[in-house]
Amino acid sequence: MKGFSNLKNEKGALSFEFLGILPFYFLFFLLLWQVVASGFAVMTLKSAANDGALEYSLTQSEYEATQTVLKSIGGSELLANPSVIVSTSPNDSFTLQVTVTHPLVFVPAEWRSATSVSLNSEAIGKVLVP
Repeated sequence: MKGFSNLKNEKGALSFEFLGILPFYFLFFLLLWQVVASGFAVMTLKSAANDGALEYSLTQSEYEATQTVLKSIGGSELLANPSVIVSTSPNDSFTLQVTVTHPLVFVPAEWRSATSVSLNSEAIGKVLVP
């Protein structure tokens, strides 16, 4: 029975428990990182749509509105492939829709196009200059 006396020795058990839970900590922080990046991407997209709508309401130029949206998005890696569509109606109101793709931030660059999601933002306004 002398060999069983070492079973009560718990030296180093905490290290093994920590190693067992360590992958879950990494997964939690990766998900937290993605949530923060996605929140920033959505806020940037909504701001870009509002900027583009303001530009269109002043100039009535879809080209100028698109350039303003692209400038607002900037060189962000969180928003890719932006497209802008302006729909007008007879009473001088319009709808500006911006569509982008948002890749997952923690995947390799080769897989980003396959793992990205589409985001849309819409701004509705009225032409200010007749």
